[in-house]
Amino acid sequence: ERYLAKVKALLHQELSAENGDVTPLLRASNGCSKNGAYGSDEDSERAGPDGEEDSAMEMEEAAASSSSSSSVPTPRARKARRSRSNGESKKSPASSRVTRSSGRQPTILSIFSKGSNKRKSEEVNGEVKQEAMSVEKEEEELEEKEQDEKRIKIETKEGSEIKDEITQVKTTPPAKTTPPKCVDCRQYLDDPDLKFFQGDPDDALEEPEMLTDERLSLFDANEDGFESYEDLPQHKVTSFSVYDKRGHLCPFDTGLIERNIELYFSGAVKPIYDDNPCLDGGVRAKKLGPINAWWITGFDGGEKALIGFTTAFADYILMEPSEEYAPIFALMQEKIYMSKIVVEFLQNNRDVSYEDLLNKIETTVPPAGLNFNRFTEDSLLRHAQFVVEQVESYDEAGDSDEPPVLITPCMRDLIKLAGVTLGKRRAVRRQAIRHPTKIDKDKGPTKATTTKLVYLIFDTFFSEQIEKDEKEDDKENAMKRRRCGVCEVCQQPECGKCKACQNMVKFGGSGRSKQACLQRRCPNLAVREADEDEEVDDNIPEMPSPKKMLQGRKKKQNKSRISWVGEPIKSDGKKDYYQRVCIDSETLEVGDCVSVSPDDPTKPLYLARVTAMWEDSSGQMFHAHWFCPGSDTVLGATSDPLELFLVDECEDMQLSYIHGKVKVIYKAPSENWSMEGGLDMEIKMVEDDGRTYFYQMWYDQEYARFESPPKTQPTEDNKYKFCMSCTRLDEVRHKEIPKVAEPLEEGDGKMFYAMATKNGVQYRVGDGVYLLPDAFSFSMKPASPAKRPKKEAVDEELHPEHYRKYSEYIKGSNLDAPDPYRVGRVKEIFCNIRSNGKPNEADIKLRICKFYRPENTHKSMKASYHADINLLYWSDEETTVDFRAVQGRCTVVYGEDLTESIQDYSAGGLDRFYFLEAYNAKTKSFEDPPNHARSSGNKGKGKGKGKGKGKGKSSVSCEQSEQEPAELKLPKLRTLDVFSGCGGLSEGFHQAGVSETLWAIEMWEPAAQAFRLNNPGTTVFTEDCNVLLKLVMSGEKTNSLGQKLPQKGDVEMLCGGPPCQGFSGMNRFNSRTYSKFKNSLVVSFLSYCDYYRPRFFLLENVRNFVSFKRSMVLKLTLRCLVRMGYQCTFGVLQVG
Repeated sequence: ERYLAKVKALLHQELSAENGDVTPLLRASNGCSKNGAYGSDEDSERAGPDGEEDSAMEMEEAAASSSSSSSVPTPRARKARRSRSNGESKKSPASSRVTRSSGRQPTILSIFSKGSNKRKSEEVNGEVKQEAMSVEKEEEELEEKEQDEKRIKIETKEGSEIKDEITQVKTTPPAKTTPPKCVDCRQYLDDPDLKFFQGDPDDALEEPEMLTDERLSLFDANEDGFESYEDLPQHKVTSFSVYDKRGHLCPFDTGLIERNIELYFSGAVKPIYDDNPCLDGGVRAKKLGPINAWWITGFDGGEKALIGFTTAFADYILMEPSEEYAPIFALMQEKIYMSKIVVEFLQNNRDVSYEDLLNKIETTVPPAGLNFNRFTEDSLLRHAQFVVEQVESYDEAGDSDEPPVLITPCMRDLIKLAGVTLGKRRAVRRQAIRHPTKIDKDKGPTKATTTKLVYLIFDTFFSEQIEKDEKEDDKENAMKRRRCGVCEVCQQPECGKCKACQNMVKFGGSGRSKQACLQRRCPNLAVREADEDEEVDDNIPEMPSPKKMLQGRKKKQNKSRISWVGEPIKSDGKKDYYQRVCIDSETLEVGDCVSVSPDDPTKPLYLARVTAMWEDSSGQMFHAHWFCPGSDTVLGATSDPLELFLVDECEDMQLSYIHGKVKVIYKAPSENWSMEGGLDMEIKMVEDDGRTYFYQMWYDQEYARFESPPKTQPTEDNKYKFCMSCTRLDEVRHKEIPKVAEPLEEGDGKMFYAMATKNGVQYRVGDGVYLLPDAFSFSMKPASPAKRPKKEAVDEELHPEHYRKYSEYIKGSNLDAPDPYRVGRVKEIFCNIRSNGKPNEADIKLRICKFYRPENTHKSMKASYHADINLLYWSDEETTVDFRAVQGRCTVVYGEDLTESIQDYSAGGLDRFYFLEAYNAKTKSFEDPPNHARSSGNKGKGKGKGKGKGKGKSSVSCEQSEQEPAELKLPKLRTLDVFSGCGGLSEGFHQAGVSETLWAIEMWEPAAQAFRLNNPGTTVFTEDCNVLLKLVMSGEKTNSLGQKLPQKGDVEMLCGGPPCQGFSGMNRFNSRTYSKFKNSLVVSFLSYCDYYRPRFFLLENVRNFVSFKRSMVLKLTLRCLVRMGYQCTFGVLQVG
């Protein structure tokens, strides 16, 4: 359309010229001349006589072009300002008087409606000449398409100006309208300084095509560095212009990028090693972007600060701007260079004053090429907001051990003096995400809908992705500041040595100062706290730590400090047990909780329950059942500082180690627990008075499991010394002790038995057993792993992707996987007889018949690729092993003896193996198994089903005992599957017989349709899970389509795998907005769990979920579930 409009305009002018009707069309395009030099009406005023010459020269050139009737613009002088017609051809009047066009005059109203355009009358030879613009229909249409705003600038030869002579018409409404702004770059459309991007040259390439140009390549295809290139490629760009999608040239440092406005740039892209800013050797590129981020680097003493852009494809370092963009860029350079001076100066001089910084700035000479010659205090204060934001950004990008520059006294003075708003850039970014309607973009992902509990735990981590109520926003502003809990500083343990730590109750201090450990000062709070710290530090009195005073007298009993209350309640041998004791005028009794001083004063006080107190030859003693603080569990620093966990750890201690009495409350789940989900519960469980704690769970340190506390109760006789930890540990030890039973006969100095037990599992003669891989070896030596053949040279032209297979490394190789268990059949169970004639039952031995797996034969690993995983080979080889090497029981049968098919047998339960042949290692041959192998297999058939269930002596009774539990069918759990996809996870649960999926949520229609077809009885919601949760939480019974929503108490199991793109190690862009929103769906999923409170919950994700952001998401997820009252654990499964 634009092309046709141009052609029409040209034809019209050509015809006019031929008819002798020469119509002058003089119009400046937005104050922007062809060569990009910047000009405005004010410039022409300032120009004086030069302006007159320019104007005259302009007319001469225009006349020349009109006489030749050429549509090609003539070359222009650099300084001259040009008027342009639509067709780019110049027409000039035949005489010094300008003829008035016959087209209709624009009215004042029409001029105002298009912006406050100016009409100027100018003096020529003492006469006042008024010029008008010819307004023709085609040209109007073209103008509206080409640019959003017009300026009518009419000039005469001499260029001198008199006041506007537009008569003021009293049309108030249009006159009062505010000048229109561009919706993207927010510049006034009638601003004479507004410039348009002049367009890209014809040979300019799109970004993806440009990046593959060989002129930008750093690596040869044969170089090693090529395939390990993980970050975005980096290039330089020169002669660049930055513009919005409407083509307005605009600055990029005014928060547009932070507000998600799409800015693009064009220029010549050069390789990273090229320092020459000229266009030679560059690749012309068009519309690079949109720009995702802009950044400054080079705070390391170099001459210039480097400015860069990041797009989805690459990073670009800026060199020289284009001529048209140079004036805009010059203003930014002053700010940016000033930031560089401030950061570099304060990095090395942290204690300097504001005056020192001012002196540094005023004595610094700007580098060559910048269009200003000195820095002043005025320029520092004018750009203070920008400088402080850059310092904030610099601190965020620094290492955790680097002290922040922002909290130096000098920066604090600058912030106060200039009235800088801290966190402004983050607020802008948050605002842009909070009000997506203001962003002229496709509607992005929705924010996570959360319950109050989940919101309080995840708020700092996903602050920009979680939806907040206005009330919560106000509360958040009014509430006491909280540390972020996410950064590396917050994750560190307390040092125990600084003043702040020594004042903490947990280190034995008074707890009055309430200051954070100096090594755990959260940088996100540092600036606002810095002023307060100075005042608080002076008020902390230098008091000797009570803990230090205790250290000296700990080992020796101090009788005056400790005295028994009452008589001993029981005497057991040399121990006299007491019920009460008085320590430092504080009375303790059995069952109370205490803080215990550690040997190292920099460690926090330990917490324990006193389960017994006595006096014996060692002195006055107590038995401590330890509590584990949350920070010592997998939760680390994300845990509630007042939450403790029960552990199976206890020991005897001297009473002198007790520091004081504390209160530990057990928070049991309420009886109506499942219906209390989603309520506005407080995250605080107990008041923080320094002596009150609570616990909900027992913690297994080996497997990072949180379980409900055991309910073991003391009996009347052991009340005075009952320790839950001792009781449980005794049970475990008792179970682990191997025992033999049912003695058979004695012979050859051995006593034979029919059965042995370990960990509650019975092993009989004829049973199959698992043994550790090193329990016995085979006659066949394992073949060494096959080496990969050397690669031969290939034709790169024919195989362009060959470089991808250049490395010898195989990801996910099975060579590092642990060996599987050895499998054997028990032939004999015996103990050696001691010299006193009694069998040594502490040392139980098994005589085992070895089974070969396919890979243990001479065919090596390749045999296992084609064999059933449950297939074994019988062998006549036997060996003796310790009972300790047995890891579990399994079933091994002869395939021909089975009454069902091998597939049905294998699928019928775990740990089922079969054999069809015997293997002879000497002859390397496969034979029929001997009769004794078959009969024994038949006799022992079914023994291992159900793992440890069959206790009967005959196969019949064994089968009966196993049939019984099979008949006991448990009802299937009513399940909700969130992020269900086409139903893989649900299908697994269905096959296991655990659940029936009654509801599924899947946003993608094709996957949801597949789920419906596979599960006709399931209600499938094809909606955003956040929207559905909001509906349910607001009390709705159905969604917009009339589908019935599950209510509280309906869901017994919740399963799902939230999107993994943001956590995946394969995603190089996992810190982008899209990935963060995907990651925040974990929060939505946990909110489903908190609202519905199902009996069982399963979250599945990629391996990297465990380690993402220093395991922060995993820790917060576990913290959430523990706080809800769930027993939980996590694990990485071997799924290959």
